[in-house]
Amino acid sequence: MGGDAAAKAWLLLFLAIFSWPLLGLLDLPATFLGIPSFPAAIFLLWAILVYVLFAASRRGGE
Repeated sequence: MGGDAAAKAWLLLFLAIFSWPLLGLLDLPATFLGIPSFPAAIFLLWAILVYVLFAASRRGGE
């Protein structure tokens, strides 16, 4: 799978993850290091998405 195709596949996967039914699973009354679980999970998923797309774009340039 080339870099462009991999980036598209990852983007579609993360769009599925960011859909409202799956986000509803993260809306818990718990906290993580004092941060409510929902914002912490959104930030973590966003950071992973940025890293994966960056890595795919760097690998696609080879």
